Amino acid sequence: MSLAVAWDQFDAYLFDIDGTLLHCTDAVHYFAFCDALSTVAGRQLNLDGVTAHGNTDIGILRDALTLAGVSPQEWRPRLPELCDAMCCQVERQKADLCITTLPQVREVLHHLHENGALLCVATGNLERIGKQKLAAAKLLELFPLGAWSDGLEYREHVFRHGIALIRERLSNNAAILAFGDTPADISAARANNLPIAAVATGIYAYETLAAESPSLCIRSFADLLE
Repeated sequence: MSLAVAWDQFDAYLFDIDGTLLHCTDAVHYFAFCDALSTVAGRQLNLDGVTAHGNTDIGILRDALTLAGVSPQEWRPRLPELCDAMCCQVERQKADLCITTLPQVREVLHHLHENGALLCVATGNLERIGKQKLAAAKLLELFPLGAWSDGLEYREHVFRHGIALIRERLSNNAAILAFGDTPADISAARANNLPIAAVATGIYAYETLAAESPSLCIRSFADLLE
């Protein structure tokens, strides 16, 4: 595991949100999922048995509905409606969001910003939901670019979109480093030939992430500032 240059010497950065930048300890997003799923299924559904961490919002809907035996013909045409309903519900309940910014995240982001780096979100959150979380954490203004999961079912496609946004703003030769907290983030970076720093501040242990051979593995952002 190694980076070609120091972690803070890249031109631009992709950052996952949940588990990487912040923790969300409320159930606002969760119940938005449950209500959307129940609407399309015609019965009460939840996320039991579904892997949410490292997934995308559309991927979570897909996996939950597949697990419940709802055919794609029933739910795929309704995706725009379901996503809008989820976003509206989170926006209505934004005062109930309980957000904790993870240790030294703000310091690292400000350090990179002062270095002149371009920061871009690369997240499984739908844009309107992700922006509510970042705004609650007072981090939104630090990210001029965002690769959200709207219309994107797989994380590697979210990363690809983020890379395209950065290269459009800078150049095709821009050096980019990704940060994420799940094996799915590592796989998405690898699929896009991108170095990634895995941070063990989500549900996955340091040892689990290190076993996936990311370019860099840290226990928290505090490790970067030592």
